[in-house]
Amino acid sequence: MRLSSTWEYGLRKVVVGVDSLDVLRCIRNFDSSSGTSSLILHVQNLISCDWEVTTQNLFKEGNKVADRFARAVRLKDLGVMVHYRPRLDVVAMFQQDR
Repeated sequence: MRLSSTWEYGLRKVVVGVDSLDVLRCIRNFDSSSGTSSLILHVQNLISCDWEVTTQNLFKEGNKVADRFARAVRLKDLGVMVHYRPRLDVVAMFQQDR
């Protein structure tokens, strides 16, 4: 879920996982005078809102399930979806990770 959508849905305690240490450093060590990209500035503005946001590093290998969901949403405009049963492709990923 996008960080801005998280705010709009009223969630006020979130964990943001980032699979790039460089991006994570930019978010954590924000300096508006350093010519930071507009995306990092946008993320920092959202994080500074009145909510609890924790940032953490995710290894790409450990983020495959989230990547699969993100890819599916990018391919189709599905809006918000609730899965009551795991998708078969996600189950297969978990089984491979044993």
